[in-house]
Amino acid sequence: MTGRRSLPQILGAIRHLFLEFDGPICSIFAGVSAHAIADQLRRRLLSAGIDLPGDTFATPDPLEVLRDAATLGRDAAWRAHAELTDLEVAAVATARPTPGAAELIKAADRTGRTVTIVSNNSVEAILAYLDAHDTPAHIRTIYGREDADPAHMKPHPYQIHRAVSGLPYGVSPGQCAVIGESTSDVTAGHLARAVVIGYASEPSKIDLLRAAEADAITADLAEITIALHNTPIAE
Repeated sequence: MTGRRSLPQILGAIRHLFLEFDGPICSIFAGVSAHAIADQLRRRLLSAGIDLPGDTFATPDPLEVLRDAATLGRDAAWRAHAELTDLEVAAVATARPTPGAAELIKAADRTGRTVTIVSNNSVEAILAYLDAHDTPAHIRTIYGREDADPAHMKPHPYQIHRAVSGLPYGVSPGQCAVIGESTSDVTAGHLARAVVIGYASEPSKIDLLRAAEADAITADLAEITIALHNTPIAE
């Protein structure tokens, strides 16, 4: 574990965990790469007569393809959102559960903390994964991509603001911890004034998360699970 603060220092004040879907819960594109999904999305949009900007063809990130399509107008944006949702739902069949994710979710529940999924992935894909892996009972709610507006996706804090506002009256962002593996998760969390725990699913992510100033960084979700069990919520 690395970062600016220790997990016990963070978790004593935390009553609500906001987990990104892709990374902390599963690798949605484990069976088919994100780059392959981006290529499929590009082909679908081109077949629909949508002339994508030239730079779009260089990105391996399907979410960036969606962002680029959105610059072409509302119809192109919604078509990209719908096509990407379809591809994400199909990818769930070969998604790989993140080691320790289920235990972390159960530990949060057992220690009196809630778990909310806050993600740029589509709600449909997240629900399909949770149904297949028998974990919905431990998830309070889901805030995922429901429309074609890129301004609603991280690094914008829109979804995190929604998640905080959906909690009981009086809960502050400082009582919430975002757990994510990307710099956009860190940025969105800090903009929302929440605490951020970076999950380094690969060694190369540690420096990126540190540079983004995640409050804590771990390469093993079991560290968070142990800290949850050992750190009571401060009254």
